[in-house]
Amino acid sequence: MSKSILLPAAFAATLVTVAPFAWSTDRPDLQGEQLFIYHGCVNCHGTAGKDPSSKLVPKIGGLEADEILERAQKILRGEGESEEAKLMHSAVAYSQSCDAPPTQPELQKIAVWLALQK
Repeated sequence: MSKSILLPAAFAATLVTVAPFAWSTDRPDLQGEQLFIYHGCVNCHGTAGKDPSSKLVPKIGGLEADEILERAQKILRGEGESEEAKLMHSAVAYSQSCDAPPTQPELQKIAVWLALQK
């Protein structure tokens, strides 16, 4: 016997908005903004990388793409020296909110998109 599950309208609307990114298996087709959401970057850096969740998280929207890419690569390799960088490395490397760390091509797409968020 199957049971129906009723979801609150707000939750259902969220699923409709997030679902194309969260369960996508075709990541090469995702663009910068979609990857920013898919990898959970938006959770800490905020919309367009300009509304961080805390003072420890930098605003990255509008920075130069090369700078964003360099910072992200360093952090993902675990080479960030600041406490904030170490926190981000842990969040990405061990968090269930991040399906898998972004690949190099994905990082490039994210960085280019973020640079345009002026």
